[in-house]
Amino acid sequence: MQHSLSKIGSILVRAASVCALALAMGAAARAAVIPILTAKDASARVRWGAQQLRAALAEVKSAPAGACVVAGLRTAPEMSRFAIPPFRPHASEAFLIKQIGNTWVIAGSDPSGVLYGELELASRVRASGSLPAGIDDIEQPLLKLRGVCIGLQKPEITYQGAEYDYRYTPRDFPWFYDKAEWIKYLDMLAYERYNTLYLWNGEPFPSLLKLPRYPEAQELPTAQLDKNIAMFKWLTTEAGKRGIWVLQGFYNIHLSHPFAEAHHLPFHLSKPTPLATQYMRYVISQFVEHYPNAGLFVTLGEALAPRYGAQWMTQAIIPGVKDGLKAIGSKNEPPIVVRAHATDIQAVMKASLPLYSNIDTMAKWNGESLTWTNVRGGVRRRFEQLAQESNVAIANVHLLSDLEPFRWGDPTFIRETVANFPRIGIEGLHLYPLRYWDWPNAGDNTHPRLLETQRDWIWYQAWARYAWDPFRNPEKEHAYWVKQFAGHYGTAEAGEKLLDAYTLAGPCQPTLLPRIAITEGNRESLALGMTMPQMIDPARFGPDPPLWNGDAPPGERLQQYVDEEFHHQPHHGQTPIGVSDQTIQWSTEALAAARAAAPYVTRNKAEYERVVNDMHAINLLMLYYNAKIKAAEQVLLYGYDHDAAHLRAAEPLLAQSVDYFQQLTGVAGPAYITATSMETPQRRIPFPGGMDNYPSWQQCLPMYEKELATFKKRVAELASGAAVHGTGASSSGPANLDWLFE
Repeated sequence: MQHSLSKIGSILVRAASVCALALAMGAAARAAVIPILTAKDASARVRWGAQQLRAALAEVKSAPAGACVVAGLRTAPEMSRFAIPPFRPHASEAFLIKQIGNTWVIAGSDPSGVLYGELELASRVRASGSLPAGIDDIEQPLLKLRGVCIGLQKPEITYQGAEYDYRYTPRDFPWFYDKAEWIKYLDMLAYERYNTLYLWNGEPFPSLLKLPRYPEAQELPTAQLDKNIAMFKWLTTEAGKRGIWVLQGFYNIHLSHPFAEAHHLPFHLSKPTPLATQYMRYVISQFVEHYPNAGLFVTLGEALAPRYGAQWMTQAIIPGVKDGLKAIGSKNEPPIVVRAHATDIQAVMKASLPLYSNIDTMAKWNGESLTWTNVRGGVRRRFEQLAQESNVAIANVHLLSDLEPFRWGDPTFIRETVANFPRIGIEGLHLYPLRYWDWPNAGDNTHPRLLETQRDWIWYQAWARYAWDPFRNPEKEHAYWVKQFAGHYGTAEAGEKLLDAYTLAGPCQPTLLPRIAITEGNRESLALGMTMPQMIDPARFGPDPPLWNGDAPPGERLQQYVDEEFHHQPHHGQTPIGVSDQTIQWSTEALAAARAAAPYVTRNKAEYERVVNDMHAINLLMLYYNAKIKAAEQVLLYGYDHDAAHLRAAEPLLAQSVDYFQQLTGVAGPAYITATSMETPQRRIPFPGGMDNYPSWQQCLPMYEKELATFKKRVAELASGAAVHGTGASSSGPANLDWLFE
C-alpha cells in the first residue's frame, strides 16, 4: 500500500466542494453524510475499516459544513499537505487522528495502523454522536503481537485414542462452521486490537488440505474436506481484513491417522524418519501455498523427543514453508511461532534462524495458572533469553486453572502484569480463554449455555487494552472501567461497585496459590480444594521440580513457615497465613460490593445475580482454605514435637473447613456444569481426574467429610493411649503425617 493514496491528491483539491455537496444532501435526509476518502486501490484492511467508520458516521445527525474524513498511509505523498508528524522509528500499527479544518485525517504507519485509526474514530463517533472536535490523537501498541487462542480440541480423547488429535467436522466442532458467530468474534478482536488468533490442534492438516502426493493421508470424505477448505479460506480472509493473522497450531510429530496406518507407523512419532520428514515438509508447503493469510504455530514436542527438535524444524517445517512460498512466488515469510515447551528451544533457534528470520517464540507465563504479575528465577531468565534469540518473545497466559470456573477480570492486576513484559523483553501476548476446553461455552449451568466471550467480556477487553498500552493514568483507567461496567449493568453506581468487586476479588486465587499449592493447572483444580496431605506437602503431587520453586514473589510456603515458627526464626516476605487472612478480607469486601450494587442494576439482572453468586463462592473458597491452612499448620507443628494439643487445635479448624466447603457446594455446585473444563488422569489435586472422577464440588465434599472423620478417629485413638504408627518426634522436621488422614 505504499502508493495507496495515489488518487487522493486530485480528490483533495475538490474535497471542500464534494463535502459541501454531501452535507447539503444529508441535510435534506435529516442526517449528515460525511464522506470517507480512501484510495481506489486501498487494501482490504483499510476498506473494511472504512466500512465500519461509515456505519458509525451514518448515525451522526449534524456535522460542520464540508466535513469529511481522509484515511491512508502517512507516507503517501499526498498526505504531506497535512503536515503529519512522524511516528516513532520502526513503528507498526501506529495511527494518528487529527482534525485539520473540516477534515478529519487518519494516518497510519501501515494498513493495520489505518484500520485501527478508522475503528478508533468510529468508536468515538458512536460514543458521542458526532465527530470529535479538535481531536489530535497518536497511538502505537506496546506489544507487537496481541493474540487469543481457540482450541479445536475436546476435553476428552475421541479420535482413535490419540491425544490432541481431532478432525474438523460439524459433529465435533459445529461452531467452526458458524460464519455469523465468527463475524461477531472477529469484529470483537478487531475493535479490541488483537492481531493474532491461534487455533490449537494436534494434527489439523488432513482436515484442511487435499494432499495429492499422499492420497492415503485423507481422513475426511471429500465433500467434508471441500467444505473445510472453503471455510478456512473464508476465515483467514475475513481475519486478514481485520488485521488478524490466523496461526494454525500443530504438535510434532503427529501424522494423519490413515497415513500412519497405511505405512504401519504409530500416530505420533518420538523421532524423525525419512518418510515422516518428507510427508510433513509436503504438508507444510501445501498449507502455505493454499492459505496465504495464515501462519504456523508449532509445538515441537510432546511426542517428539527434545533432542530432535532442531532437526525437525530445519529439515521438515522450514523447508516446507520455503517450498510453499516458492510455489506462490512470494518472498513474504509468514510468521512461525515456536513454543518453548518440551523441546530444546535454544538448539532449535540456533539452527533455525540462519534459515528463516520470521520466527517468534512462546513460553508459559505462570505455568498453567495466573498467579503473580511478574516472573522471577528460571522463568524470567528463560524469557530474557528467548527475547534475545527470537523475533518476538510471547508470553502465554495459559489454561487458568486457578481461576476456573468463576468470573475474573481485575484490570489492575492485568495492567500491572503487562507492564512487566517490556522489562523482561516480552513483545507478545497469547491469551487463553477462562474456559478453554469447552469452547465457545462458559461453564455456567444455564439454558441456553452462555457464550464464553460474552460472559468474560472484561477478560478480553482488559488484556487487549493493556497489551496496547499498560502505562495509562490509573485514575482515568478507574473512570474508564466504571463506564464499561455501567454500560453492562445500567448505571454508574452499579459500575462503581461491580468494578470494586472484580478488583477486590481479583488477587485472591492468584495470591493464595503460590503459597500453598502448585501452578500446573492440568494437575490441580484450586476451586475444588486440597486434601490435608496435599496441603502439608504439595510438592509430592506436582511436577518435579515444582514450577513455583524460585519463581514466586519472595515469601514462604507452609512447610517453611511452620519450620520457622517452631524454631522461633523470623519470617520473610509473604506467608501462607498472612496471605490467606488477606484473601478473606478481599473476598468479603468483594462480595459486599457486589451485593451493594443491587439497587442500581437496571440491565442484565440475571448476569448480575451470577456475578454475586461467583463472589459468594470465591469468598467461601477463601474461608475454606483459611481454615484448612491453619489446621495444616497445627498438624505440621505436631510433626515436630508430637504435642497432641496441636491436633486438638487442628480438629475444629478442619471441621470448619468442611463446613465452608459444604456451603461452597451449595453455592457453586448448582451454578456450574463442572468446576473445570478439562479432567484428565494427570490431575492429582484434589483427587485423580477424569470426567467421571470428582469434576465438581458435590463429588469432593464426601471425601473431605471422610478425611475429617478419619482425623477425628486418629486424635481419639491417640487420646486413648492406643498404639498408632508414625508417632516418633523429630525436631528437624515433621515425618510423614499421612497416617492421620488415612
